[in-house]
Parts: sequence; structure tokens; C-alpha cells
Amino acid sequence: MSSTSPKVRVGIIGAGGIANVHARYYKEIQNVEMVGVAEVIKERGEEFAKRWGIPQSNVFTNYEEMIDKLQPDAVSVTTPHKYHAAASIYALKRGVNVLVEKPMASSVAEALEMYRTSMSAGKILMVGFQTRFEPQFVAAKRIVESGTLGDFYYGESLADGKRRRSVPPSPTFYTKEMAGGGVVLDLGCYAVDTAMNILGFPEVERVSGHIFTALARSKDSIVEGSWGAWDTERFEVEDFFVAKLVLSGGGVIVIKDSWAMHNNDLGRSFFLGTRGGIKLNPLEVYRDEWGHMTTATVTIPNRDPWRDKVGRFVEAVSKGGKSPIDPREIVYDQLILDSIYSSANRSGEEVRLNLPEEVKGILKRKGS
Repeated sequence: MSSTSPKVRVGIIGAGGIANVHARYYKEIQNVEMVGVAEVIKERGEEFAKRWGIPQSNVFTNYEEMIDKLQPDAVSVTTPHKYHAAASIYALKRGVNVLVEKPMASSVAEALEMYRTSMSAGKILMVGFQTRFEPQFVAAKRIVESGTLGDFYYGESLADGKRRRSVPPSPTFYTKEMAGGGVVLDLGCYAVDTAMNILGFPEVERVSGHIFTALARSKDSIVEGSWGAWDTERFEVEDFFVAKLVLSGGGVIVIKDSWAMHNNDLGRSFFLGTRGGIKLNPLEVYRDEWGHMTTATVTIPNRDPWRDKVGRFVEAVSKGGKSPIDPREIVYDQLILDSIYSSANRSGEEVRLNLPEEVKGILKRKGS
């Protein structure tokens, strides 16, 4: 961005831990000015403003007042999950571009309203999946697009898989009032989006899922090596899940992840096709060449996906471009997450997906 470009004026909604990450990258961009922060806990908002050079007069305890008074060009919505939709919709209706943290919302109904509002307002709605800019995932998507896999038939996807005891200690993650859900929303959204994005958003026909609150309600689970103590009596969501997505072409994707378990590794994400396969972390390609089975480890450039995430958002706002991440894709992800919960509430019974009409366009790119 040219140094002569007009400043992109950004407001921050929610001043918790992830807001500081957004602020760090905004601070690096010459043409960005953080003009205000809205935080329900006033002292935390004031501390955030002091840390990032925001005037104390521009600290608010509600985002409506901040948006109406300061009229920023864009906002980062970094509130607990349950409040993503309301804050994003309010901003969009007032002509403000939005970068909202993942998951998009707590339900597909909220996600759809966010998308429809962005369309009617003509403003950017970008859901903050920095994994979209993770170099190995970008390379994996390119490999699949090249036809290296052939016809996909099976894969497993997880965001982390190594969290033996990593329950977030804040109730913003584990009470239904503030989070809306547990590990399905927190990590499952990454696992779903990674699989769907790498595979080019295939059509999912049916979803089945199981959720468990296996360890997190027990005080005995708070041990050395945890992320910190959480309130086991207030814990209301799931700490482990597994789901199966059945594609219209017959392929199957298994999604799984955990906040707490008696294990140290659920494995690596991988995707199998009739001509080849790929595995992540590190990115490896498996196929037959010259009459032999071959394995190639892909050399990945060292790029900061967070810098690309925030930078691409600012660039789109500055140039009046489209969202760097198509929000329809994340509505699709949210529908899958909703279906995992719906199935789990029916003891794992399969749920058929009905993709909203305005989202079906993302499937046409594959000729579906």
C-alpha cells in the first residue's frame, strides 16, 4: 500500500487476548490507524487503548456507540463467539467493513444473516481463518487442484489433535451463554474449513457426529501442564468430538479434535485419492512413479499467515475489493458445524444437508 493512500480507520470490538493479536498486525501497517476500542470491561478497554496508542476518549463499553461516534472504515470483531453475529451485523448496516474472528457465528442462521447483511450493505465480511494463508495449506490446495490426487475418496482433518489437556481457562469458551458451543466451534471450525478448502468445497450430502464432555467437568482433570484452571462446575460444552461427512460423490471425510483427553496425538490430517494422497504437518505427497511408491516432502516458504490475513483485509478495504475469503464458504462450514451438533443430539443419527440457495454458487466452480 502506498504511503500516500488514505488511512484505513479501524475500531476493535472486544479487547481480549485475540484482539491484541489483531492490534499487533494492524500496528505494522503504515496506512492503518486504530481509532477506538469497545470493551464491556472498561478497565480492560482502557489498558488495551494505552498499549496500542488509542486515545482514552475513544474507549467505549458498547460497540454501537463506538461505531456511531467514530464511524470507522472497518472493525475487527474479537468478542466471544456468541456475540460475533450481532456486532458484525450492526457494523455492516452502518457501512463498516468487518473482519470477524472464527467461528463465524454460533449457528448457520446467524451466519446467513451476517452474509445477507454484507451483501445488502455492499461491505466486506471476512471471517478470520488465518489457516487460509498458511503456506502448507495453500500448497496442499494447489496440489489437489492440479489433479494429483485423482478422485478423492477418504480423508481425516483436525485442527490440532495434540491437546492432551488444553481446556481454555476462560468461561467465554466453555459457557453456552458466551460461547454457544465448545471444541466443535473452537477447533472444529478449523478442521472443517481446512478439509473443505483444500478439496475445493465438495458437496456434502450427510453428516453424523458425536460430542463428549469426557474430562472437563472433573476437577481431577486440572493437572500440571494444563493451560490453567477452569471452573469445572460452570463447564457446559463438549471437550471432544468426532464427525463423518459423506460427499455426494461417495467420498468420506472424518473430522475430529479435542480440548482434553488421555492421549497425546489424534494423528495428522490426510486426504486420499485414486492417484495419490497428501498428509499435512509436514506436507507430504504419496504416489506411484516409475513403477515405485514415492513420497515427497514439500518445501514450504516461511510466511506469517496472520500478517497475510490482516494485511489482505486492509488491502481489500483500502481498494474497495472483495473479501479475501468468500463468506459463503464459511456459511457452508457453519452449516456443517450445526449439523454435527444436530446429529450428536440425536445419538449420531445422520443429518442431511440443505445448502442455502445463495451459497450453492460456490459448488458450481467445481462443475457440481
